[in-house]
Amino acid sequence: MKKILAATAAVMLCLSVGCGKKTSKASEKDAGETTSASAEITTEALTGEPDPLFVTTTAVQTTASGSVKTTTTTASTGSSAKPVQPDPLGGGVFKLNEDGAVVFSEDSSSQEDTVLISAAQTLFESACRTEWKYTVGCPYELDPADYVENEFGWQYHRIKNDSIKSMDDLRADYNKVFSGRYPDQLSDIYVEENGSVYAMEAARGRDLYYTDSRITGIKSKSDDEIVFTVENNYTGTDFEPDKPVTQTEEFSVIIDNNGTWKVGQFRLPY
Repeated sequence: MKKILAATAAVMLCLSVGCGKKTSKASEKDAGETTSASAEITTEALTGEPDPLFVTTTAVQTTASGSVKTTTTTASTGSSAKPVQPDPLGGGVFKLNEDGAVVFSEDSSSQEDTVLISAAQTLFESACRTEWKYTVGCPYELDPADYVENEFGWQYHRIKNDSIKSMDDLRADYNKVFSGRYPDQLSDIYVEENGSVYAMEAARGRDLYYTDSRITGIKSKSDDEIVFTVENNYTGTDFEPDKPVTQTEEFSVIIDNNGTWKVGQFRLPY
């Protein structure tokens, strides 16, 4: 009888040990499933559009008590990281000189059209700044007490700069950016009298609808002039303020004997 009881106890002990091993395997499987789920969540988190300098990962763990623990980690890819942009200047083969004209380090005639368009965009923007400075404002100091009047009673104040004594002096400065091949509007703003040049302060606001201008292509080329198409964009007009408008015009560059680009055909778009 004692032997039967001992054998029964041994069988029960083996079954108990066997059940313990099965429970251990099941726990390992559950852990594997939790790891897989975490990997899926991390991958999903990376498929969005986060800050390009940071990567966020999320890990999910199941504790022994059955509760879920979520951990989020944000790692920087490097504070010095910056978006890489292609050089719009064609490898730096051209730049604006101190006067505002475009100069090339290599012959511009050997450059690709994309480089020429980029250079024209740069010169166009310089032309806008220069034209605004000379025809809307005045780049020189004026004497408010010394003025002359035209037939309409408009006042022109004397330029105090000692180097500007004639319209030729004035145009010499202006033509550091503009070629002089095409007519300018300087005579509408400035007059020469008594050995001095007088300027009318024609200050105004710029066109409220203007947004930007883009050189979009090359229309023609000759030995010393390249004609480009430029699109001037506006959000509307006085008559239709909510209807966007694009005006396509011509802009040209004049290539002087030194290869410097200056402005030819041009209209201030604002």
